[in-house]
Amino acid sequence: MILNSWVAEERGAVDRLSNLPINAIQNIIGRMPIRDAARTSILSSKWRYFWAEYPEVVLDEQFYAEIMRNNSPNFFRTEYVNKVNGILFQHLGPILKFVLDIPELYSTQYSSIDQWLLFVSRKDVTELILHNRSPNPYKVPCYAFSCPKLAYISVTKCIFSAPNSEGFFGKLTHLVLETVTFQFSVLNLPQLVQLELKNCFGIQLLCVSTPSLRILNLLDNDDLDLSYYITCKDLEEVCIGLSDGVEHDKLDKNITLTKLLGCWPELECLYLNGSFLKHLAAGDIPQRLPIDQVNSLISLTQFRITYHCAEIACILCLLQSALNLSELEIWADKQIIYDEKTVSYLKEPGLMKQSFKGLQTVIMQMFKGSTSELLLVKLLLACSPSLERMCIEENQDLDPIDRLNTSKELLRFSRASPKVEVIFQPGN
Repeated sequence: MILNSWVAEERGAVDRLSNLPINAIQNIIGRMPIRDAARTSILSSKWRYFWAEYPEVVLDEQFYAEIMRNNSPNFFRTEYVNKVNGILFQHLGPILKFVLDIPELYSTQYSSIDQWLLFVSRKDVTELILHNRSPNPYKVPCYAFSCPKLAYISVTKCIFSAPNSEGFFGKLTHLVLETVTFQFSVLNLPQLVQLELKNCFGIQLLCVSTPSLRILNLLDNDDLDLSYYITCKDLEEVCIGLSDGVEHDKLDKNITLTKLLGCWPELECLYLNGSFLKHLAAGDIPQRLPIDQVNSLISLTQFRITYHCAEIACILCLLQSALNLSELEIWADKQIIYDEKTVSYLKEPGLMKQSFKGLQTVIMQMFKGSTSELLLVKLLLACSPSLERMCIEENQDLDPIDRLNTSKELLRFSRASPKVEVIFQPGN
């Protein structure tokens, strides 16, 4: 009797699982690691092929870490390749999203990765995420990008060579490449709205056409060529961080702050690092940019700032020019130089010809309490009639005595500007 009751309960549980709506089953499978999803095939006949028909295949670091835990180093690589083969070649229907984190494999096993990418490229993939976690380079075969429906590509630590054939990347809207080494590539990306190139090598071998671009991120690459992007009139967000290893003498000297921002009339958010600001300041820095040039700018972030005079002059020029700017964020570099020229410049009588009327929020990170930093804080408080909040986060290595002295100075400044909430807080 008890046994029959238990069997009936089990059958009832299975029946409830079998009767779930398809979208509910897909939602459950989508929240599982793929190896667990594959195990659902034993639940009932209805569930047998659901995991194999699910349109997202995520073979990430968690996936190979589990295989690594269950196998000795000598057997892991072979077992990993066998597991991926089993999952992919049992898959039925389209694979709209494919995520592959590559562990350290033998070079002879890279041909298996090529086969996986060829297989996925024929499965109507729209989102391809490929991260190489191995110290060894992996060259992505051109046919990995051959699916005409590809809309999102993210590649890390690989060798990248674009296909020469027409018709590739026609629907691509997002391209994120990090620590990628380029071979000669010509990319025609008519629908691309977001491009990120971070810590890449061989930038000079890359030719790009992106007429619809709205978000551009060029950070710490081995070279900087803005000629492909100054014609992108729809850009709304730009981040440019010049690597310290880039020789300024080899960069385009015709790119000035005025010329660059005059090319992007729709720009709303701008992120620039100190090294690039110094490059822009190689010529004369105007007190203000031409009228209406940066009227769309509402957020300005400057990072890795050493408080060199050229950096500060660029920042103040932008503040006086962007009348609708409401938020300013400044991240100090690890090392702040003491520049007597900066101190004299910030003390100059009548330095500001116009107040920062729209500025409401100022955030300063890794604050060290240097003379230049304190003078800039004083200037911002004095010239920002709409300022509501100034948040200053100290550098975590700040000496206790310096912290005390900085706190006293900031308290004195805040008393002179009682309408502004000045917050001085410890760094993380």
